[in-house]
Amino acid sequence: MRKLATMITCVLAFSVVSHAQSAPKIHELKATTRTVHRGFFDASLKPVLTINSGDIVKLETASGNPRYFEQLGVPKEKIPAELYDVFEGVDNAGRGDHTLTGPIYIDGAQPGDMLEIRIRSIDVRLPIAGQGFVPNRGLLPEDFPQGKDRVLWLDLKKKTVEYAPGVVVPLRPFWGVIAVAPPAAMGRVPSGPPYVFGGNMDNRDLVGGTTLYLPVFVPGALLSIGDGHAAQGYGEVCLSAIETSLKGEIQVVLHKNKSLKQPRAETPTHYMTMGLNMDLDEATKIATRDMLDWLVEMKGLSRDDAYMLASAAMDLVVTQVVDGTKGIHALMPKSIFRKNK
Repeated sequence: MRKLATMITCVLAFSVVSHAQSAPKIHELKATTRTVHRGFFDASLKPVLTINSGDIVKLETASGNPRYFEQLGVPKEKIPAELYDVFEGVDNAGRGDHTLTGPIYIDGAQPGDMLEIRIRSIDVRLPIAGQGFVPNRGLLPEDFPQGKDRVLWLDLKKKTVEYAPGVVVPLRPFWGVIAVAPPAAMGRVPSGPPYVFGGNMDNRDLVGGTTLYLPVFVPGALLSIGDGHAAQGYGEVCLSAIETSLKGEIQVVLHKNKSLKQPRAETPTHYMTMGLNMDLDEATKIATRDMLDWLVEMKGLSRDDAYMLASAAMDLVVTQVVDGTKGIHALMPKSIFRKNK
C-alpha cells in the first residue's frame, strides 16, 4: 500500500513538472529608449528580447513625442513622464507614430517558416493622443493644401474620445504596424509602406482576439510592433488615425517549414487575406487570389468553386489608401463552413 502511494505521488509530481515545463513563459517588454527603433525595419537590428515558440509577451508601445504636444500648447506637467523617457534624444518635434517596440527574436525561426501572432489583448495605456494631416499627403491633398494637428484626450474609463461637442468616437485600439524583418538583401526599409513582411498595414480589424500570420525572412524573424491607434476608419483617409500609446499581450507560435507569400489573418468570425500594392485594383486581385489559394488549401475546394464562393460570400474592404502602398483585405465568414453530419 505504501509502495502504491509512493508511485501515485511520483506520477503526480511528474505531471506537475511536465505541465510547468510546457506552460508558456511570460515576458514583459516596456517601451523605453533601449527597446524601440523608429521609422524603419532592418535585418541587422539587434533584438531587445528573445523568446521561444508559444511564449507570451506583455508589451507597451509609445506614440507621442512630448515636443509635438508642447508645440501644440500642452503644458509639460500634463504630458506623461514616460513619453519623455521614450523620446529622449529625439531631435525633432514629429509625433513619432512609428516608434516601434522590438525587434523580438523568436528562437528557431528561419527563412521559410511562418509566425502565428495571437493578439490576446490590446488597450489604450495613456490618455493623450494626436492626429493630423500634412500638405501633399492623404487621400485629398488637392482639397487640403495646408497642414493641421490637434491633441485629443481619451477617456480611458468610457473608452471614448469627444471629437467635438456632441461628437463622441468609441475607442477600438489596434497596432498599425506589426512586422518581421525584411530579407537582409533589402537592407534598411522605411516603415511607411506595408509589404510582404507586414509593416504599416493599418488594418483596423487586427484587434484583440485576432491572429496574424507572417512569413519569416531572416533568422529569429525579428518581430516589431507599434503605431498605436485608438480609433481609425477604413481607409485612414487624412493619413493619420488617433495616434496614441498602447499596451497589450501577444502569443507567438512558430510554424516550421510553412511557407507564406504575404500576411494572412483570422478573426473569431472570418478568414482574412491582404492585398498590398500601389494600385488599389491590383491590391484587390492580390487579396482575392490569396483567399482562393487559402480556400483550396484549407477546405479542399476546386479553384473554380472557390472563385464562385468568393463572389457569393466574401467581402472586400479598403484597409488604407494613404501609405503609398495601398491595402485591401478580404473577409470570408467562417460560419458558412459546417462540419459534415
